[in-house]
Amino acid sequence: MIVKTSRLIIKRVRSQEAASLTPLLKYQSLFRRAGLVSFGKVDLNSLRLLCRSECVLQIKTRDKQQLLGLIILLRVYGKNGEVFPKKYEIGYLLTPPAQHGGYMTEVLSAVCQELDKYSVKLVAEVKKNNESSKRVLKRCGFIQIATKAGMTEYWER
Repeated sequence: MIVKTSRLIIKRVRSQEAASLTPLLKYQSLFRRAGLVSFGKVDLNSLRLLCRSECVLQIKTRDKQQLLGLIILLRVYGKNGEVFPKKYEIGYLLTPPAQHGGYMTEVLSAVCQELDKYSVKLVAEVKKNNESSKRVLKRCGFIQIATKAGMTEYWER
């Protein structure tokens, strides 16, 4: 999958290309904040595994090919372990220098438009105090569907 916007290129990363994401490893707190890891550190091996088992999209600038962040589309499972077809949980992160520049709204809008062609549904889990992420989701057509234990909100598109 390759999606282009006026400023960005969003491209799927395969496990053999995971090393291209190593500049993001210095931002460990972003992986936790995005809910992509709950404890420990993300390293190159875990990135390779993630790229092998899920859909990982890198976000780069079109002009300088600068890595800004990533989006991950995680399979959604039912109570009995069955995979829900055409339904993914989305996680995303941007490096601190790229934040608050409209990049994630641009990227998520473009990815959603591409996935709409295939009738793919997206869900997102967001910590209640993550106002930036909630604003991005709202701009991209997500609606809040539930709150769990007062700390986590569930969104759907």
